Amino acid sequence: MSSLSNPVRARVRRHRTKDSVSRLAFRVSYLRRSREIYRRYLESKPWLNQLYSSFLNIKPGQKIVDVGCGPGDFTRQLARLSNQKASILGIDSNEKSIQAATTDTKKARLSQSVSYKLGDVYKIPLEDGYADLTCCRTLLMHLTEPLKAVKEMVRVTKTGGSVVALEGGKMGAFHDPDDEEYSKLAERAHDAWVNGIRKLEGKEFKIGEKLPGIFQKAGLSDIKAEVQADAWLYSDPRRRLSDVKAELRFDYSVFKERRRKDRKYLLAGGLRRDASLYAATFFLVSGVKKG
Repeated sequence: MSSLSNPVRARVRRHRTKDSVSRLAFRVSYLRRSREIYRRYLESKPWLNQLYSSFLNIKPGQKIVDVGCGPGDFTRQLARLSNQKASILGIDSNEKSIQAATTDTKKARLSQSVSYKLGDVYKIPLEDGYADLTCCRTLLMHLTEPLKAVKEMVRVTKTGGSVVALEGGKMGAFHDPDDEEYSKLAERAHDAWVNGIRKLEGKEFKIGEKLPGIFQKAGLSDIKAEVQADAWLYSDPRRRLSDVKAELRFDYSVFKERRRKDRKYLLAGGLRRDASLYAATFFLVSGVKKG
């Protein structure tokens, strides 16, 4: 393919302030560690592979593009779901992420079906109608122009092909059985954090519920959606204790690094006390490109 022969070194146009919420999220060391912890967590949820297989409907011989692939964890998951019978291309604007993805894919022995390319989500370096399936995971939440990105994903998708996004949504819950006030404060903190990011950076960090409308505006048809709900219960016996400890250590290290930044979002969102909480909900939304 001529469009695949020359790497395009464009960059996704993101908000570039020092305190950007996306700055840490796109750092390779953070991506690798956080997604490895999440992969271990998902091992206790074997039914999710069935959800993804059914929803994505991957078929042998398909060309699949993963936009904003980072170090390639979801790209490799796509390869496994296809039993390496589809051709998977991961695209990201960060050269270090592409290098990490290539290395990790070789270690996973998936290089036969997976490759990577530098590129800009707003100008994907592929010809029109290249892919049977174009997807992204936790990318649109970091963009100030998600509709523009989805339209570009539609462009590189074949007529009759699908565009899929997996993004966090507002649906979530937190409850401390020993502290009702803290439970209420945690919910307020979450809302304030999301509102603060929207106000200061113009990003919809919990964009999941808005995806069907965005897909419709991008010209997609036959839009469908599913909700993946993750229950983070540390006492769950299906989880290994070593994984729970690793997750807590990682969360604490992230908290120490982010607390001043998170306080800024909380204050901008209307909360006057320092707290932080992440909801655990994914929306899976798909649309078909019609002729």
